[in-house]
Amino acid sequence: MNNKTYRLPKRIDGQKTFNQIIETGKRLFSKQGYAVTSINEIIEEAGIATGTFYLYFDDKLALYSYILLEYHQSIRKHINEKIKHVHTRREKERLGIKAFLQLAWDDRLVYRIIWESMFIDQRLFKTYYTTFSEDYVRGLSHSVINGEVRDDIDLETLSYILMGISNFVGLQVLFGDTLSEQKLDDIVDSVMKVLDSGMFY
Repeated sequence: MNNKTYRLPKRIDGQKTFNQIIETGKRLFSKQGYAVTSINEIIEEAGIATGTFYLYFDDKLALYSYILLEYHQSIRKHINEKIKHVHTRREKERLGIKAFLQLAWDDRLVYRIIWESMFIDQRLFKTYYTTFSEDYVRGLSHSVINGEVRDDIDLETLSYILMGISNFVGLQVLFGDTLSEQKLDDIVDSVMKVLDSGMFY
């Protein structure tokens, strides 16, 4: 997913400006969409000179690609932090789902930025999810070896099933007006019941 049309800052003051551009881009892309947002608008909102934008990004797509990459990395890091001390596949799934749902609630820009990439550049959208799938499959493979996950299931398909659950249960969370710890646990527990035994008698 790494896009070579952006350049990271080398100095502290440059990092502050870079972050201003990123946060402005996130806000405008999520508020009015990628197509409507112009580079000039980002520059004006961020309070920077035109040349400063191009120090770091070749174009608007480069900025969007970086933001998508940043979300990809932050989601992975957040989930990995929550599951690193548990050893069973079931508990990793439970804590991973809960971590993603909490992140979606805390940062509502996530869905807009990620899903809009399907219409901006399908390669970005595909890479975003295939990379997650590849990481997921590696973890699931270890769980198959350990006897925690059935060995008669295609692991790539399973990875997309699990990602799909998190994505769409995340919408349930976002559509609510409030989210308490108890509500979050209840939702995750319902998901785990389905994963444990399926939905059919």
